[in-house]
Amino acid sequence: MRSIFIRILFHVGLLVVIIVPIFSVGCDKQPKEISAELGEEVELRIGQTVFIKDEEIEFKFVEVTGDSRCPTGATCVWEGEVTCILQITFLDDTYTTTITQPGSTQQKSMDIFHRYEITFSVLPYPEVDKVIKDDEYRLQLVVEKVPSLSGGILVTFDVEGEEYSIFVENEETIADILAVQSGESQAKILSGKIIGEPVDYNLPWSWHIDTQDIHMAEFTIELCDGLPSYIEDDLDYWVNTVGRFCPWGAEIVEIRDFR
Repeated sequence: MRSIFIRILFHVGLLVVIIVPIFSVGCDKQPKEISAELGEEVELRIGQTVFIKDEEIEFKFVEVTGDSRCPTGATCVWEGEVTCILQITFLDDTYTTTITQPGSTQQKSMDIFHRYEITFSVLPYPEVDKVIKDDEYRLQLVVEKVPSLSGGILVTFDVEGEEYSIFVENEETIADILAVQSGESQAKILSGKIIGEPVDYNLPWSWHIDTQDIHMAEFTIELCDGLPSYIEDDLDYWVNTVGRFCPWGAEIVEIRDFR
């Protein structure tokens, strides 16, 4: 928004008209940084940062890297998706993560970062023959804390240089894992049902092992053997076809007791 200030000067008998544009300050300017409580929904434009009160974490909406969502009023063979870059600063360290929301849905998407659950949606939704400009995108964001672990043990395994963690609530399996750790059992292969959703304790992987459907064995079928990255690279296959993860070469790195 701007206004025009007209200054009229008389100099040496001549009428001089100077038209000076004056730009109003802050009419459409968005604050670069805002704050919010845990559980409070905020709306960010590209370049904006939200600080979560009483938490050492902040989120910056960096950019939209792709938007292939099926536009309203169109018929598509694929629902498409919108992908954004989110910069997270946590305990003085900065991380860059990609968040994705599928098209053709009114449901918000969810991601996990450390002990925080991030629920989000990207607006506006595309319309036929209408291009969304960068300054029109808005990220609706809610940050909540994931409940603390309790009632089981958190076990971290190393598989040929790749680590993954499981949380075990099954008492029989807990006893078997502790027996392996103490050298009292040779049932060292953990076999667990794969759940295709991320959890805080198994980041950066976007899946986890069922806390109850899990057991230790001396031998398993070769089909479920592999690396954590194999699951990540072909999640649908592992969840829907293989169903379980049983890495033969896994070794216990750490056990933390939350009972």
